[in-house]
Amino acid sequence: GLGSVAAVRAAAPGVVGMAPSMVQAKEGLEAWLFANLYRHHLVNRVFHKARRILGDLFVFYTAHPDSLPPEHGRRAEGLGLHRAVADYIAGMTDRFAMEEHRELFGHGVG
Repeated sequence: GLGSVAAVRAAAPGVVGMAPSMVQAKEGLEAWLFANLYRHHLVNRVFHKARRILGDLFVFYTAHPDSLPPEHGRRAEGLGLHRAVADYIAGMTDRFAMEEHRELFGHGVG
């Protein structure tokens, strides 16, 4: 029998899986989510706006590392500039990133 997680992982493919009805339900849900949520035109607009903001911030801070907060500038010495900038941006809230972009570039995006 399959009495442990290790036994399940070691089992041949197909021994453990979802019932065909569950596979069909999962595929239907995934198709609906992609059509109505993940790829919805309004979601895509927000995605592209966010991508532009984050990209602009990354380019700016890698070109002007002296504009990073001091602790992130020091991190760049050990981690490298690109990693330190990526970590700094990753720690931003959406609102802060948008405000920072507006302050640095003088306009909104989108």
